[in-house]
Amino acid sequence: MADVGALLESEGASAGEEDGDEREATPLWQSAVLFALAVLVIQGQVFFVSCAINLGLRHLILPKGIAYEKEFQPDYQQPNPVAYVPILEDNYLTSGQLLHKLEDARGLLVQDGSYFDVWLKLSLPYSSTNENLFQVQVDLLALNSTTVFTARRACLMRRQNSLLRHAKLVAFAPLYVLGLLKDGEETLYFPVVSKFRQGSITGVGDTKVSQLRVSLLPQRGRDPPEVYGAAAHVLVKLSYLQHFLYHYPVTSFVTLSCGLAVGLNVLLLGIIVAIVLAFLFGGPALEQDDGDGEGASGVTSDEDEEGGSSPKGQAAGSGKGGSEQGDRDEETTSGLTNVDFEGGSGGRKESSAGEQGEGEQSTAWETSASDASAGAPGNESDAQVLKKGSKKFITETQARRRP
Repeated sequence: MADVGALLESEGASAGEEDGDEREATPLWQSAVLFALAVLVIQGQVFFVSCAINLGLRHLILPKGIAYEKEFQPDYQQPNPVAYVPILEDNYLTSGQLLHKLEDARGLLVQDGSYFDVWLKLSLPYSSTNENLFQVQVDLLALNSTTVFTARRACLMRRQNSLLRHAKLVAFAPLYVLGLLKDGEETLYFPVVSKFRQGSITGVGDTKVSQLRVSLLPQRGRDPPEVYGAAAHVLVKLSYLQHFLYHYPVTSFVTLSCGLAVGLNVLLLGIIVAIVLAFLFGGPALEQDDGDGEGASGVTSDEDEEGGSSPKGQAAGSGKGGSEQGDRDEETTSGLTNVDFEGGSGGRKESSAGEQGEGEQSTAWETSASDASAGAPGNESDAQVLKKGSKKFITETQARRRP
């Protein structure tokens, strides 16, 4: 066994030396190239993830649009001309009009929590009716057609001197003839609602504006103003972040992606440091626990080997010892063989040490006796000797090997 162990150790040492030689033979530039490739692959994955997160954030933060123009025509069959302007996506409208009430907030052009303004654009001809002052009223209607907010604005066309007006017509007559200039029309562009927040109003609760109601209110006792064309502009107010993302798309995308990549790298580095610290501070304790477990199992295995191998060795050597020394030491009597213990006086010198383990080895003797009897059940001439202080019998060879 010793030779086999030495041979295995020599083979392991030679294999370790060969591995060490191979490691030493690896060039440094190959290790550097592999490390650089690993870093590039990891950074590429990190940048890809940061770009995906960037796109998701832009979709959530940015509104669908910042300016919507909705043309309308007032209904002059009403006492005061009125028009309804839906601020919804086109797929929810029929010929530009909302024909049924909405059940939810899907399709709204203005997202919840966003601020928006409402501007009106009116094209008015020069006429005696339009020379008078009039008002424009805008009502913000919720999904259930209830009025959420109302705002009014007074309007008046500019009054031109008749002499200056005719002089202008004469000077620019060719342009008017070719249709490049138009006379007799004025366009008014003015705000009516400013910084209204979509979705909630103090004291009102959850309100979502789905359409506008525009009314033209003349002075008492006068005719309503005449309109060539009209349009409502819904302008979404952007925050600083939304303004940066919307008006500078390339710069904002690169900046935000790089920032997210740096954050992901810091997070990854923190995870690696935590794992290394856990390995450094938790490793010795785990190794000590493993060593204690291995030591306990080793002691148990040694005890098992001592308790289990000795009976086998004794049973195996009983035949040889009895055949070689049976003629010199055995004297046959009535059923028992008396053994001359003087030849084994060297073992008696350590009897005190043997007596301490007598209790532990009693099982081994019993096992070896049973093994010997089981190994040669038909051989009744095996010499047995009565052990002192015990009623059990042991073989002659066991008695001689007994220290």
